[in-house]
Amino acid sequence: MGQARPGPVQGARPRRPGGREDPQEGGMSGPVPPETGTVPRDRRALARRWWQRLPPGRAGLPEPLLFDRGSRARLRRAHGPVDILDEPVVFALHRELGFGPQGADRTLIPVAVAACVLARIRTDAPGRGLASVLGRAKDGPQALLSPLRLKRLLTARDPDDLLRQMRRAVDLAGDRPVDVGGLAVTLLDWLDPDAGDRARSRFAYDYYAAEYATPGRPAGAASEAVFPAV
Repeated sequence: MGQARPGPVQGARPRRPGGREDPQEGGMSGPVPPETGTVPRDRRALARRWWQRLPPGRAGLPEPLLFDRGSRARLRRAHGPVDILDEPVVFALHRELGFGPQGADRTLIPVAVAACVLARIRTDAPGRGLASVLGRAKDGPQALLSPLRLKRLLTARDPDDLLRQMRRAVDLAGDRPVDVGGLAVTLLDWLDPDAGDRARSRFAYDYYAAEYATPGRPAGAASEAVFPAV
């Protein structure tokens, strides 16, 4: 008589061929997939890293790591965010920020808006917020962005309108350095139903606080204590 096969060890989970636990019994059938639809807290650094890959390149990146030569021009020419949803460079930013398929119907359009606006910035200066650059400096000339245009910008809720208004604002800044990472976070939050009011409030605060900024202090630092970065 043959010996009876030993039964499963008490408390052990059944396994599929290949040694993988049966998911129906509470185990995993493979590697745990990365969580998608969430954004890491270092969004500024991630957006800046993407921007540095736009031609002609920044931070000494070798040419093989740069996006194709026409990518920046196509982002600058786009009439609206929907026009560039077929651009690999937009999906590269989407992935860089940690977004995935889950929730892409909500995240891809704001990312496309951010890509178009960031493509117009010529020089990055961490801590130098766009709103502070556009506001009237203490004892300086009038603001680059008029209060009326600021009001129009703050009322923008539609992606196409936000893109038009922000492009105009960046163009008014000209060659002045702007915080690429900070602007990316502002744009991503602007259209978010939960974070939008906070983003607009911070932008307005930085615009008017520029007149009272301490000389030598980085522009945009005024609001850090009031609106800590998220």
